Amino acid sequence: MEDQESFQYGATGGAADKREPKLLVSEEAEEETASILQLEDEAGDSLFGDEYDDHKAQSLHVRRFDWHKSLMAALSSEKFDSLLKMFPDFYGCKSHMAAFVLLRELLDTAAVPYQHYKVVALGTGRSCCSEWLRYNGTMVHDCHAIIIARRALKRFLYKQLLLFFDADPKAKKNSVFERSADGPQLQLKPKTSLHLYTNQCPEGAANSFYFKDRVNTWTTVKLLYHSEGVLVPVPNLDQSVWGAKVCCMSGSDKLCRWTVTGLQGALLSHFIQPLYISSMVLAREKLLNEEVSEHTNRRLGDGWEDILPPSYKKHNIFCLYGDYVGPSSSTSKQHENLSINWCLGDKDVEVLDRGKGFVIAGSPCVSGPGFSSRLCKRALYSYFRRVAELSEQSYLLDLPTYRSVKVEAVVYQKVKDLVKQRFLSNHAGSWISKELVDVFSS
Repeated sequence: MEDQESFQYGATGGAADKREPKLLVSEEAEEETASILQLEDEAGDSLFGDEYDDHKAQSLHVRRFDWHKSLMAALSSEKFDSLLKMFPDFYGCKSHMAAFVLLRELLDTAAVPYQHYKVVALGTGRSCCSEWLRYNGTMVHDCHAIIIARRALKRFLYKQLLLFFDADPKAKKNSVFERSADGPQLQLKPKTSLHLYTNQCPEGAANSFYFKDRVNTWTTVKLLYHSEGVLVPVPNLDQSVWGAKVCCMSGSDKLCRWTVTGLQGALLSHFIQPLYISSMVLAREKLLNEEVSEHTNRRLGDGWEDILPPSYKKHNIFCLYGDYVGPSSSTSKQHENLSINWCLGDKDVEVLDRGKGFVIAGSPCVSGPGFSSRLCKRALYSYFRRVAELSEQSYLLDLPTYRSVKVEAVVYQKVKDLVKQRFLSNHAGSWISKELVDVFSS
């Protein structure tokens, strides 16, 4: 059952209180949603519109951003707390948390526009798997919070695709997707955007500042890999370790790549247009947030308009510094080795042992064979095949392996290659992919 809990902030009076934010909570609330009422001024400018020159408009814009970042932190925190209410032993995992929030502009009963926030995916974690590579798609390699939240988001998107392609018209209406006039891929419904909250700096970004060339700005920042618990610049990566053990690109490097490729990845690109992060609320210091913003948005440079295929773009993430929400007490070693995931529609959280990349025996949700996660490649591949069948794209079902499906996403792979080439031309190093771990079948 979806909950009915909602926040309403009146910007200019009207349906909400004219001075103070009003919180409306139903007795049966199970899931947080939020609304900021009347966030457009008389000129029709929205929360994430163009920059303002007028001082009064700038002041209003600042207040809106303050609401936005505070609301993002509050909703992410409340969602985590509600999910862990019955499982307090895992509460310390909140120290490294990230959440994706879907923002939609809707109309109330008086036809007044308001902005509706809903947490749709959440992840926690602070490290990568340290095991030997597996080649059957059942191990989750990277258990950092942002990466786990993104994998949970992909699972949410598959659920939304299943709604869209359902034979029941009511199910289709409830999906966040709609047909696009630009091609066969679906798009988000109008005035819908994705936003990210994280209470920790993305792994790699803070370290990269020490490699930053103050003369050439971001052109000399190296790509960083997680290798055996250590962040290593690409030129220093031990090839023997890379070929046998789990090594992952840093979260900050992945965040940078997503500004061009989008969040959806290769498999979802068969069904939907690229999805970009509109804003990121980063807890902690304002100065660090500014550095992360530059690191994320400037490293790949400009000039993308003429080389990217339709529907792709260089989409800078609007970065805001916000409140830290985390556990009230220090975390234990146990929590450092755990990773939690959830997406909208899940009854319970799933808890992984980050060192092994598999679900722990005491997890509230254990659904995959052999304690494999619902976020592992094989599980998401199963979702992909169900969507391919419902959407009557049978040729995708004929492709023999997970890897072949990724390669078949030709446009996405072209964009990904352009990003790799840009990193190389900026002397950041090679973005190395492990193709053998993807060569498994259903």
